[in-house]
Amino acid sequence: MSFTLALGSAQATTSEIGVTDTEILLGQSLGLTGPLAELTLDISNGTRAYVNEVNTRGGIHGRRLKVITMDDGYQAPNTVKNVEQMIKQDKVFAIFNVTGTPNSEAILPLVTQSGVPFFSPFTGADSLRNPPMPNVFNVRASYRDETEKLVQHLQTVGIQRIGVVYQASSFGKDGLAGVEAAMAQRGMKPQAVASVQSNASDTDAAVTAVSERNPGAIILITAGRPTFEFIKSYNKSHRGVQFYTLSVMGASANIKALGKDGVGVVVASVVPFPWSQAHPLVKEYQSAMQKIGLSDYSFVSFESYINARVLGAAIERAGKNLTRSGLVTAAENMRQVSLGGFYVGYSKASRQASKHVELTIIGPNGKFIK
Repeated sequence: MSFTLALGSAQATTSEIGVTDTEILLGQSLGLTGPLAELTLDISNGTRAYVNEVNTRGGIHGRRLKVITMDDGYQAPNTVKNVEQMIKQDKVFAIFNVTGTPNSEAILPLVTQSGVPFFSPFTGADSLRNPPMPNVFNVRASYRDETEKLVQHLQTVGIQRIGVVYQASSFGKDGLAGVEAAMAQRGMKPQAVASVQSNASDTDAAVTAVSERNPGAIILITAGRPTFEFIKSYNKSHRGVQFYTLSVMGASANIKALGKDGVGVVVASVVPFPWSQAHPLVKEYQSAMQKIGLSDYSFVSFESYINARVLGAAIERAGKNLTRSGLVTAAENMRQVSLGGFYVGYSKASRQASKHVELTIIGPNGKFIK
């Protein structure tokens, strides 16, 4: 399944793939169906908000943005097929917002071989950051940054007995490594460690393994259903444990899925608070969302909006004579660029724009609070 965010076509009069005098063609592969469907809907909405904003004011250097969005069901083989089609058949100028660690990792050979710029993979995995790859540009803070913040907080509040539950995937293993590294720096070790499958089929076994060690807090390196199932199952017999999750929990649908079991869950976020009444970039994001008829803000749609803005800023800096190599050069020369007070920056040695991480909590009213 695929759809576009700007309709119409234009005859290419430039020599660069995916660029015409009036249009820039971009591609994103998302799990619009499958275990992360509700999360990726937020990603799609954030992109739509930015694309509409840009195209309404005439595009970038007179070129409108057109985005091909394809569904991969959060299955890495499907992501490879989608991206291969977008590169070889659809002839996109750049790829962005590919969702998931295994999905993003799977397309790296394609991206490297083709030379297509790959912006803002929706993952904090170290494998997309170290060593830096010339045409891969991360925006969000890494999972290592997130887990460092969580462990630092737990140490500050005096919780030493920490359990860790991780998804049985490259995403989960990367997050687990981050937790273990952050704890080792402080002379600590996890009290209990358990894995859970992406379909949550072994949730009860994970609950038993962790609860036997009686942790005071549990860090969840999970996304979607495993998070919901573990917290709900754990709470049935072990109330009072504090749960900590990564930024992948930052979609409104996730709070709804958790229901009353979500109250008190701490969530790391890699963008400013989307409901802020004072932050300039938040106001711009809210305005862009409202213009496409949406007011259900979330960390995930805000992150996607920021991702698209970073790519747009790099395209603008690449100038009227837009090329892929020019985009890469322009991006790596973006140093401490302010997007409404949210600073991003790259260099030849760094392909991560932000290290911003803050902690929020799900309140009794089913909303995030600071």
